Amino acid sequence: MIVDLMERLARIVPPDWRLPAEINLLGFYLTPIFVVIILGILLAGVSVWLIDIARLTRFIWHPPLFLFSLAVIYSITLSLLFMPV
Repeated sequence: MIVDLMERLARIVPPDWRLPAEINLLGFYLTPIFVVIILGILLAGVSVWLIDIARLTRFIWHPPLFLFSLAVIYSITLSLLFMPV
């Protein structure tokens, strides 16, 4: 089931959109998962900020836990889409 999902996602994203095996940042080689996690945290922060502007955070029981769970969800989704297989 998971293998089928990975194959379907691989067909959605073009191969040239995939992250390389190593990312050179000012002479430091970073793994793609580090970049994906940072992007997931940023996307979660923007999402929570927009939810806060819409005043929907009053329906959220624990906002820091909500931010963490969104960061995990975004990171996993981005890693499935853009990480090299």
